[in-house]
Amino acid sequence: MATARQIADMTDEELLASARSVISPLPSVEPRAGFAAMVALTARDRRGSAFSAWLRWALGGLAVAGAAALVAVIASPGPRHRADELMFAQRLELYEDMSVMQNQEALEDLDVVEVLHKLQPEGQP
Repeated sequence: MATARQIADMTDEELLASARSVISPLPSVEPRAGFAAMVALTARDRRGSAFSAWLRWALGGLAVAGAAALVAVIASPGPRHRADELMFAQRLELYEDMSVMQNQEALEDLDVVEVLHKLQPEGQP
């Protein structure tokens, strides 16, 4: 058995000769005469019309497009996600309105506190 170094130093002819010594040679005649010609004739006969080829490609394309659309529908988030976003936005708006109201009430309270010391009691206790 040759080492890797010996194989690397061998020429192509030497490698081919060593391979031929290990592998038995094939018979010099074709096993079945006319086999290649029969394969070509059978392939020609099995060939359908141009319309059937077009129809096969069109239906295949529709099937692939349908599968891609199905994957897109399944993978896309449903309307529930959109409804959650809308509800969240409405709540934010409500909280903003409440904070504006609270700020207005606080400002009104400050106005009352400013004039509180200026009030004079009216009436009798």
